[in-house]
Amino acid sequence: MTPVYLALVLSAAVLGAVTDIRCGLVRNRHLLIALVLWLILAISEFLAVHSSSVQVSSLALNAVLAFVAAVILYLTDMWAPGDSKLYIIISIIFPMRAYVVRKGNIFPALNFVIYAFALGYIFLLAMSLSHKTAHKINIKPLLSPRKALSVLTNASIISSLNILLDTLAPEFFYANHMLCILASIAFIYLLHKKADTTRNIIAFICLIYILVQSILRNTWLNTCTSMFVSLIIASVIEIISSRVSVNTYREISGDDIRPGMILSFVSLWVMRKSTDPELPQTTTENRRSRLTQRQAEAIKTWCRKSGNSIVIVEMMPFAPFIAGAVVIEILRFLCLGR
Repeated sequence: MTPVYLALVLSAAVLGAVTDIRCGLVRNRHLLIALVLWLILAISEFLAVHSSSVQVSSLALNAVLAFVAAVILYLTDMWAPGDSKLYIIISIIFPMRAYVVRKGNIFPALNFVIYAFALGYIFLLAMSLSHKTAHKINIKPLLSPRKALSVLTNASIISSLNILLDTLAPEFFYANHMLCILASIAFIYLLHKKADTTRNIIAFICLIYILVQSILRNTWLNTCTSMFVSLIIASVIEIISSRVSVNTYREISGDDIRPGMILSFVSLWVMRKSTDPELPQTTTENRRSRLTQRQAEAIKTWCRKSGNSIVIVEMMPFAPFIAGAVVIEILRFLCLGR
């Protein structure tokens, strides 16, 4: 049954990627159909063999963690609602036995997040170097003393937290290494709300802890490796947070406006004198301000009456990278799975 499950997952991911590219959204009915088909397959398999090939607790824990991760990515405006829903559905319907992870991993669906962001980052970097997009990766801020200190601070916190987890729960840390790293990154983002002095004090304490642990356990090589990896991760975080010109603007006619598009501040300002209540009243120029069907129709009507065009904000669709992550995980299973 595993090939059937994988075909269903791949179909759902590819369909979500296609609709995200063409329409700027992932359709709920497609996700619902995939979930229903998965339920039919799971029930049929259970009735055929009179037992479940997967522990329900593992499947449930993986799904719950995927839901939490999707909500966080949505609330931080990294993913659109459709991206988050697509990820949740894929995490549920992807067969647990097809994940290529270490034994004891409680969140195998995290692989999709890691691969998707890696593909997105590679795409942004390639487009930036080819000068074919307004998405630019700015590495100059890393050369400033303040940014260098920020990188060192973040690296110290990441490294110390991972050393602490390795000390207290080595088996869990070994099986869930990437989850632990992402948890430390989340802790860093929480610390960003604190004053610089507070963060620097915490980083200094972390450095002392790393030094003490290295002396007591005589693990200088592991400590240096951990610190080096943490520096790379902290540098990538700083580079991503230092992006400029993240939005691409495009002028289109009113007849071309579609639900799911994002209205620019410029167009909102031009429409400010209209009395049509269906027109958008505000825009954040991000995925939270996607146009509804009614808003799109109201804008079309306004364009016909005024003779004006519309400037929309084009953001990079993320569903294709999630689909790419699914392809990677399936290929890993086919090559390395048993």
